[in-house]
Amino acid sequence: MAESSTAGLATKFVGQRARVGGNLATIRWGPGELQAPKKPGEGYPDAALEVVGVEYDEEGLGKHNGSYQGNQLFTCPQGHGSFAKVEKVELGMSVQRAIAEKYFAAALPDAARKSTREETFDAMEYVDSKGREKSKSVELVGRYDIEQRQQRLEGFVEISLAESCLATRYPEDIWSGDWSFPNLKSLWLDKTLISEWADVAAICELCPNLEWLSLSRTRLKPCPTVLSPPVGKPTSVSECLVLKPFICKVRTLVLNSTRVTWADLLALDGLGLFPHLEHLHLAQNGLEEGIPLELSSEVAESRHLPLPKLQSLVLDSNKISDWTVLRRAIAAFPSLQALHLNNNLLGESIEGLAAAAADQTPRRLTGLFLNENKLASWRSIGALANYALLELKVQRIPLTDSGSPLASPMLLRQILIALMPTLLRLNASEVTVKERTAAERYFLSVAQLDNPIVKGLAESCKISEHVERLRAIHGNVVGGDVTEHSQASRSALFNALVEVTLRPVGAAIVEKPVTKKKVPHTMTVAELKRLAHLLFKQVPLDRLTLTLADDGLPFGVPLDDEVRELGFFGIGDGAEIRVDDLADIPCKG
Repeated sequence: MAESSTAGLATKFVGQRARVGGNLATIRWGPGELQAPKKPGEGYPDAALEVVGVEYDEEGLGKHNGSYQGNQLFTCPQGHGSFAKVEKVELGMSVQRAIAEKYFAAALPDAARKSTREETFDAMEYVDSKGREKSKSVELVGRYDIEQRQQRLEGFVEISLAESCLATRYPEDIWSGDWSFPNLKSLWLDKTLISEWADVAAICELCPNLEWLSLSRTRLKPCPTVLSPPVGKPTSVSECLVLKPFICKVRTLVLNSTRVTWADLLALDGLGLFPHLEHLHLAQNGLEEGIPLELSSEVAESRHLPLPKLQSLVLDSNKISDWTVLRRAIAAFPSLQALHLNNNLLGESIEGLAAAAADQTPRRLTGLFLNENKLASWRSIGALANYALLELKVQRIPLTDSGSPLASPMLLRQILIALMPTLLRLNASEVTVKERTAAERYFLSVAQLDNPIVKGLAESCKISEHVERLRAIHGNVVGGDVTEHSQASRSALFNALVEVTLRPVGAAIVEKPVTKKKVPHTMTVAELKRLAHLLFKQVPLDRLTLTLADDGLPFGVPLDDEVRELGFFGIGDGAEIRVDDLADIPCKG
């Protein structure tokens, strides 16, 4: 057991964080708690075995809830409790020792015998050409120089102490004197044994220019309203490392799976620990309410802004189902620009979404991330499309995962682009001018069809207003009439074939007859080019170009994205596609 005697584990260790067999746990019971010697049949583990009762962080690592042979020795959730021999328990260590063990092994007391000029790295095992296993010594040239360079603390820009036994700031038991990381920008303390916010604050003081701090899966105790000095901090001013006032510069704080609550975050804000915080990650913390009503209400009433510089908030995987999280986030954090709500339960109901979309109060929130939510209908997509955004992510949802051609990811992308005129990025991909033009023209060509998609969208958004807006931009598109016959034909865009006219215009094929073909709207441009090559063989495949003819555009719409489906370009029944030869097109410039 690190830094502690393992003989007869005393009560003082109960409640401490530890690693047991490499897994994070909390010590809940120890031999020091026995009030009387064990007698046969009483059901207590034998103290001579030097075992402790632990509660694992992860379910399934334990076998019980803290009971042993009918006696409840401690209490924890079922499947988290276990008894472990003390030699398998690792207690916490100071940040100085954790850093030394990882980066300055030669500085440790048990490493004093090692030569400072040692170059031999290790024995390397390998298999020769005849299949025989062999090994040889490998010398890392320049190892000594590398180690010397590593010892310059000012050279560190990033440090990861993740999954270490780091637990406290003190004691400073490896080297003495002034030491810090003046140029450190990023620090990962994931899955460590830190439990006190006082130690987090004290570690930040060692890194005056720290901008990124991650504490994911590090179980922190509730944040107090008044922060006491960390355990072991020197009481003499002369022994304190940080003498001048310190202002933390952390801009990104990652607290995923830490069990942190909004009460803790408000306490942190009250303490002023992270005055420059801009990006906060709170995934997998059981924050089912999203943002509590009390928080947004208190902000409105007191005009006190918690985390006033917060620009992005990550609430992924918190089982949030209430769309009011949008309005509460805006009310609580007026500077918020991006809200991450991936892998939640949003979409099972759209209650609250319409009110959020209709709210005209000025806001900075323009990025919304909704991957892996429960959006399962076109009605929910219509309501979402009413919410003005610059960036949206909405992938891996039930609507598009069903395998139905009426709800493919590509079709969803087209619909969203057509209905959201402010959108600049969709699913991490830029919305280009060409893509927007194609999507809007496609939507115009099908907006008045009698089909389930348009009906579903119309339940939560005003289709007629979108049609009027798009017609003012594009006029009537190919197949834009609304006769009963044409409506029936254009329904094939969704579930059947469309008839297109292939007109050869290249010099080598201009005399070839115009050909009409029925093709699926899901055919890609590359597949259509191969079809055109079979029809007009005089032009090599790599020289063929396709252009969608349109009365509103003198030069038509180039079909130059070969992975796109025909439906993406709004190609409907009766569309004409010109087949040209690159050799006939004059080079520019």
